[in-house]
Amino acid sequence: MSINAVDSKKLVEALLGDLRLLSQEAKKKQNHVKESAETGVVRIRNISTASVGDTVLITNLRAACTELLHPLVLACETRHTRLVQIALQGIQRLVQHRILSGNGATIVTNELWALVEAECEELRVLQTVPPLVSSELIVTGNTLAKCVVMCFRLHFAKDPIVINAASAAVRQLVSTVFERVIQEDGIFSSELTVVNPSGGRPSPRAAPPTLRPCAADAYMLFKDLCLLINGEAPTWLVGIQEMTRTLGLELLESLLKGYPSVFIRHTEFGDLLKDDVCPLIIRLFSPNVKAMHINSQHPSSRISNASMSNYPPTVSHDRQSFPISMRLVRIVTLLVQFYQNILHTECEIFISTLLKFVDGDRKGWQRPLALESLHRIISSTDLVKWMTESFDCRPNSTHVLEQVAVELSVVVQQCLVCTTFSSDQDNELDRSQEDGGPGFLVKGLWVPYVEHLTSKKTILLDSLDRMDAVAISEGYVLSRCCVALCDLTQAVYAVIDRLCVLDENCEAGSSEENLRIAKVAYANTQPSILAAIGSLLAASTDEIVSDQLLCCLSTLISAGCRVGADQDLHRSVYVLAIMSLPSPSYLNQFAGIPPPSPVSKREVSISEQVFDLESWPSTAQVTATGPPCPCPVVSTDLWNKQVLLTSKNLQAARTFIASITTHIKELNGLWYLCMATCEHLSWLLAMRPTQIGQFERETRDDHSNGPTVVTNAALGDIGMLSSLMDKVAPAIAALPNEEFLLVVDALIRLSDESLAVAATGRDSSLFPLAVLYRVCSLSLSGINVFWAKVANHFIKVCNHTSVSMRDWAAVALTSLAKHAIKSKTSMDPKSQQEMVIASLLALCSIPHIQVRRRQLDCVMSLMQTDGSSLLSTSWPNVIQIISSIIDNDTGCELSLVRQGYLGLRLVSSDFLQSIPFDCISGLVEAISRYSKQNTDQNISLSALTLLWTISDFIYRKMESVGNDASEAVWMVLYTCLSESCVDTRFAVRKSACQTLLQTVTAHGHALRAPAWHHVIWQIIIPLLDKVRSQTRCASTEKSNGELIMHHSRDTEQKQWTETCIHTLSAISKIFNSQRKSLLALNDFGAVWEAFLGYLDWAACYENAELSLSAIRSYQEVLLGKISSQTLNVNSHEKSNGSESTLDTVAPELPQAQWVESWKVWLRISRGLARQGCAAVANSVNADTKSTSSTPRMNSSTSSLTSLAPGVYVPGPSHLTAILHIFPPLFDKVAKCITVDDLKYESLPAVLESMMNVPIPSEQAPFVLPSSTTHLTPTQEALLEAVKIVYVECTISGTTLRTAIPDQIRLLLKFASMATQRISPNKVAPGGQKSYRDYALTAIVPFSEYSLRIAIEFFTSTSQYPDVANSLIAINIIKFLGEPLYMKYTCISASTWKLAASSLMSVLRTSIPYARQNPEVFRSLWSTICDTMERWLFTPNSGSSKSSRLAADERKRDELMECQAIEIIRNEMLAYASRLPQEDVQRLISLLHRGSISQIDSTDVLASDSHTQRNELAKACFDALLMSTDGAQAGAEEDDNRGILGNVAVTSLLQRCTQVMADFCKDWSAAGDLRLPRSRILEIISALQAIDSLIARLARDPRMTELYSQLVSLFPSVVDVMPCCHADGQLEQQLIKTIKSYQTLFLLQNIPQSTV
Repeated sequence: MSINAVDSKKLVEALLGDLRLLSQEAKKKQNHVKESAETGVVRIRNISTASVGDTVLITNLRAACTELLHPLVLACETRHTRLVQIALQGIQRLVQHRILSGNGATIVTNELWALVEAECEELRVLQTVPPLVSSELIVTGNTLAKCVVMCFRLHFAKDPIVINAASAAVRQLVSTVFERVIQEDGIFSSELTVVNPSGGRPSPRAAPPTLRPCAADAYMLFKDLCLLINGEAPTWLVGIQEMTRTLGLELLESLLKGYPSVFIRHTEFGDLLKDDVCPLIIRLFSPNVKAMHINSQHPSSRISNASMSNYPPTVSHDRQSFPISMRLVRIVTLLVQFYQNILHTECEIFISTLLKFVDGDRKGWQRPLALESLHRIISSTDLVKWMTESFDCRPNSTHVLEQVAVELSVVVQQCLVCTTFSSDQDNELDRSQEDGGPGFLVKGLWVPYVEHLTSKKTILLDSLDRMDAVAISEGYVLSRCCVALCDLTQAVYAVIDRLCVLDENCEAGSSEENLRIAKVAYANTQPSILAAIGSLLAASTDEIVSDQLLCCLSTLISAGCRVGADQDLHRSVYVLAIMSLPSPSYLNQFAGIPPPSPVSKREVSISEQVFDLESWPSTAQVTATGPPCPCPVVSTDLWNKQVLLTSKNLQAARTFIASITTHIKELNGLWYLCMATCEHLSWLLAMRPTQIGQFERETRDDHSNGPTVVTNAALGDIGMLSSLMDKVAPAIAALPNEEFLLVVDALIRLSDESLAVAATGRDSSLFPLAVLYRVCSLSLSGINVFWAKVANHFIKVCNHTSVSMRDWAAVALTSLAKHAIKSKTSMDPKSQQEMVIASLLALCSIPHIQVRRRQLDCVMSLMQTDGSSLLSTSWPNVIQIISSIIDNDTGCELSLVRQGYLGLRLVSSDFLQSIPFDCISGLVEAISRYSKQNTDQNISLSALTLLWTISDFIYRKMESVGNDASEAVWMVLYTCLSESCVDTRFAVRKSACQTLLQTVTAHGHALRAPAWHHVIWQIIIPLLDKVRSQTRCASTEKSNGELIMHHSRDTEQKQWTETCIHTLSAISKIFNSQRKSLLALNDFGAVWEAFLGYLDWAACYENAELSLSAIRSYQEVLLGKISSQTLNVNSHEKSNGSESTLDTVAPELPQAQWVESWKVWLRISRGLARQGCAAVANSVNADTKSTSSTPRMNSSTSSLTSLAPGVYVPGPSHLTAILHIFPPLFDKVAKCITVDDLKYESLPAVLESMMNVPIPSEQAPFVLPSSTTHLTPTQEALLEAVKIVYVECTISGTTLRTAIPDQIRLLLKFASMATQRISPNKVAPGGQKSYRDYALTAIVPFSEYSLRIAIEFFTSTSQYPDVANSLIAINIIKFLGEPLYMKYTCISASTWKLAASSLMSVLRTSIPYARQNPEVFRSLWSTICDTMERWLFTPNSGSSKSSRLAADERKRDELMECQAIEIIRNEMLAYASRLPQEDVQRLISLLHRGSISQIDSTDVLASDSHTQRNELAKACFDALLMSTDGAQAGAEEDDNRGILGNVAVTSLLQRCTQVMADFCKDWSAAGDLRLPRSRILEIISALQAIDSLIARLARDPRMTELYSQLVSLFPSVVDVMPCCHADGQLEQQLIKTIKSYQTLFLLQNIPQSTV
């Protein structure tokens, strides 16, 4: 070992330190030690100085080892404690750094021996010896022996610390000695060097000469240990006075366990095992085996019993029995585990001895001790294999493995036997353990189970620190046996698995030999293990323990499958099967399956211990209870017996199913047993198979033998069992053909038994059918193997009396047929298809409905999924199957008729091209048959649809068959359908009508003119006549049929109405789609007139649905399409004359027919309006007291809250729809109609009457205004119609211009709806909100919009003489007076404001033209005066609504009035000479009234605004002042104008004088009370008027009369001064007025009145 520079320096420093310390400690009394130490210090320094490198330094130190040891040895000889400690420390350093040489080691050993003899520093000595021995091979031979002896002697010292340290040192030295052997074997060659003896016989006290030194030392050490254990004197370890036997056995065990290679490699050591160790163990076993002397069994035994007496016993034999026996058993276990190949016979003896221990002492510790050892042995796969090969396979040898298995089984049986106790208390104490942890319970005996036991985890074998055996818990022996049996089973399986795996290089003979060994291992252990496991499993009460045992049993089955042990496998499977069922005798008692009979004596125990039990001795939870699965081979009395299924049964069932699934290929003759067990399990757990053969939990209710009750605790297990059972079928499907047929035979056998049970009327198991179906569905690739057998069985079951069995068999057969058709097999496809279809055809002879239903389902599925692959030879059979539903006795069964028709429809829709044309006749015949049946009306309806499919098919074939043949077929088809149109059943009638008209529409273009003439006059027109006749005379009584019908179709009248709707709609489509063909008819005009006559009748018919549909059909037949507005009543799509809403061009139509259509439109519109008016009249007559029952002009935007019974009112959708037709229709006829058609008595009256139609209350919530125009669809349509007429009237060169005033009058009618006065009792449509709120959203926007349009029309066309001379302006101004008069009392304030702006627009437009034609417009001026007076001085201006207006809002309203005054001033007063005198005087009066503020004492907001209509007063006053210019006008002006001005000023000043006088009088009378704010504002207004007059006079001093009047008014102004303190604003205005007089007084030219 090399030492680096740092270590070498540290070593030198440490040695120098030790020597210096030694010198210092010895300087007082030990001078020789001191001198020697100092010499050593000098020597070390010299060596350190002289050594160049570290290696040289170490070498020099080793060379001077003796010199270095000298002071240390001298120190030890002094026996001085401190000096000895320092010296031993230095020696340890030398040993540690390998400085000590061989001679030095001898010197050190001798000195250490002397210290031991002197009992000096024993602990330090023990610390020195192990490093000295283990460092290098410097201590060998006797020196080594001396070191070992020292440690042994110190092991018996007085100090416990020394004893423990010596014990550890002894173990370390012994291990070191043997490790030297391993090192020595590794250093030299692999072959041992044989040393020939020098001569003579080798000494028995020396090692064999063939051993190397280290091996020789180990040999002598091991031999002396054996001698010491045996109580003899050692030959090498001289000086050992005593040694405990336990220590010797422990040392022996450690060497045997730690260094097996030494004993196996060196034969000398092997001889020691045979000659010394084994006899020693056998001898030491003897005192512990009661009355058994086994030492003489070994042939090499040299030890006599007397030798034991020579050994000085330290304890009694009884006390030393356990620790020695325990260690002996450990050694025996090691010998068997590691040295069985060199100790063949000895190991057999040892195992036999252990078995005798097991059998000898049943209550002591020897049995569990031996069981722990046996457990370790049998848990090893190699040892089990060795025992089988070495003993059990040899003819004349003892079957050791079998004996071990039998003994374990015997122990189990002994532990499970109830013994007799002395008292009942002991029995009760034993039974009290039942409620504890896991254990075993059998016949009242409770044995607890000790958990967590393994072969490595033992209790007694690991008690090395105990002198007495630990207390063994009750049940430990049985628990150890249980675990040992499980491990033995695993080991046997591992052996079998190893032997059965064929090596590629293994010869055939060797493979057979391996298989023979595997069979012997299984055969010798299986009976005992099965008996023991069966007993333990039957008695187990813990789930975990039971799971371990079940796993063991499953492993046993796996092993039996590997070796092919049929009989043993049968017994194992049977045991596991009965463990899964309620009782051991269940299979024999309820299924008729007896247990396998024993063939040898060792198998008798299985029957006695497991098969013959009456019940399972278990406390497991009951999970299910109910009757057993009925079996025909047992008595029927047993069918009603109740059995219990526990959780342990379910646990075993899981293992059972998993085992048979895994090893299904090896269960040759056990198929029936396995399948029957699974069947009974599924029955007891109420697990029912699904339609696909899988299992799930269902509730079964059988009143005859009681229901099966399954607890909630079993639900989880049932799910797991279901999944396990689902794996059985795939495993069976993977079997070869022969084994597969055997399984099928077993399932058919079980199925036959179920059929026999079902024949008695009892519920039978469906398990065989389900598994058989599942297995076959997974094996369809080999259909030729099983189809005939399985299909015949299923057909037989389909004819059984049991409903469930029939249905299951039918499902299974049809499902297999569906999959078999498309499966890829080795058969010819044609043969395969014919075979499957033939099986389905065979079901036609079975009269049961559910079987036929499954048959039809299968045929449907085949056509849907594989119809394209059906061969031509298969189609006749398919059609025959479908047709047979009607042919046989079950033809009237509803479900079968429906299913058969589905198949028929599938053939007609998907396979018309596939089947030959010759089969079409048969198909049509079948369709006719289904259409005639009365079982299901829907089928009759659908059959009519199939005729349409055939018609389409004929059309596609027309080129190949010719036109004549096609038309002939179509005529027949149309005639048949027309006959169905008069069917008494509404649905059939409707379907026939639709089918007829659709076929005509679709294929009519292929018809020629003669055919069309026949279709129109012989089919369509008569059909319309009959439908109209039936609709008129249909009954209105509700039908009392079986079916509950919707209220809209619950009478014949409603149903015929629906028929009429569909007929008109369809014929309209025919007229559009076939327009070209129809126009080619010579009598098209008559056809068109006749059809429009039907539409006119239907549109005015008193049925909302029919009427609306007729209107839409009318639009469609005219325009080719129903607009989106017509389809949706709430649509606000814009439409105009160019028909922008129509995506398609209107169909071609002659002009004469357009004019006829215009007349029909007018008739329909009048008819709808007439019906609305009639409803209003009836409503008024029904409730004359209701104030809301009399509709006004705005009825179209309101609703009738109550209608007389049976009164029909057209809804908004009807009006909107007919109005949507107007734009494109009017565009077509505008050039052909006269102006009389547009006069108010004609078209406008129609539109007005349509507006008067009320809205039914139930429809009001659905009439929604537009988000943009805020108009309802009807209102938009009405206005759009007016606009279109207006546009046409304004076209240049038109003759319709005189109709413009009529359109404006119509618009004014619409606008007047916003000026109606709302009655408090008036109810909004639908009654959901107030009528005012409703009017704001539905009436006001329409009226205002109408007014805007009217004003726009007037302003745009007022230049036309026809419009201007019609005096429509007077009508407009007169109309505007109403909203202006109502002002704030209008429904919406925007109405009067719009009227005001409209008035100003009309005045600006009409007044100039009226001045030019005064005679024509003479009545205009008075109308204007009336309207202005109503507006400016309306009493409604002070209403509650106006009082809520803010000042700025009031100001804006006042400015509008000012604008109107400005128009009067500029357009009328400026031309007063051209106006009538009386009208001018009225205007002056209006201005006079307006020049003075109108104070409203109740108007709080107006009072706060300081002035009311101040701007209006100024505007009126300015207008009056303007009129005063006439006083000073020249001669060319009219004299009346000046006179009117003076009169106005005089009137104004008189009014001011009166206001001031009254204010002063009232103020004086009020005293301390304050006058109202209105009075203050009034006088302020008067003062402001005076200011205005003074300012006017200053601008025009010529007004002499005004000057004198103002001067005379000054005293009245002064009188107001005492009252000015009443208000600050009044005071300021008074000061301003007085100052204004300054201007008057300072006039340079005082006006002089003319005389």
